[in-house]
Amino acid sequence: MHKKYTHHLFWDLYSNKMRKKIARPQHAGKCSGEDFFHEKLSVAYKIELIYDPSAEMFTDMKYVVTAATFMTALLEGLAECILNKKVSSVVHLRASDILDTLQVYEIANLYDDDVMEDYIRFLSPYVNHVIDSFGFIADKLVPNTFTTPEGLSNFSVEGEGIKNFYELDKQVQIAHIERVMEKDIRPYVELDDGGVKVKDLTKNGIVLIEYEGNCTSCHAAGSTTLSAITSILKAKIDNTIEVLPFMG
Repeated sequence: MHKKYTHHLFWDLYSNKMRKKIARPQHAGKCSGEDFFHEKLSVAYKIELIYDPSAEMFTDMKYVVTAATFMTALLEGLAECILNKKVSSVVHLRASDILDTLQVYEIANLYDDDVMEDYIRFLSPYVNHVIDSFGFIADKLVPNTFTTPEGLSNFSVEGEGIKNFYELDKQVQIAHIERVMEKDIRPYVELDDGGVKVKDLTKNGIVLIEYEGNCTSCHAAGSTTLSAITSILKAKIDNTIEVLPFMG
């Protein structure tokens, strides 16, 4: 049985870059931006973005956060990803981009796969929430930039689930996931000429997906669409499931 990490024990899993950003945050400070709150994740923060339409860039970002230290790192990572870059490039921003920027994966060879899965699985909903928050603000500053397939964004979660899902053979588990993908997810993604493929299911309940078509260049694929897919699979399969983009 591998060691089960909690957020209190993650400090030793932080990359050096994460620790430096937490110790010396460049963008934390008073701001008059949008407030974001997630009761289940127990996070509250405010973000203010400055957009220069002539340069088509976000030129500055300020934030205030009331949460665990890793949220400071995630918000600093967001700033590094989006500031002083053409908006046409940052609309493709995904959760994995922030994790890469923070060098989250650099310590993967120091721990076994189960520990790293726990770590990434823990961070995933927080990173996606930050991406969603960015998309919300950017949608106001740069209209018609970010989109989510309407059928997914309006999906009603009914909480059906599959009894004893984790007791089933992996092949059967993936077959159940594919059934839900085919009925409740792919038809709406395909309306925007996109696609989504199930690459794997880890023993810890992480569904790894790969985007195809227009989804490969869509900001929402890494945030709001990913959140919608996660919500659907939680409702239709098991409420402990998480979804992450396949990293190759």
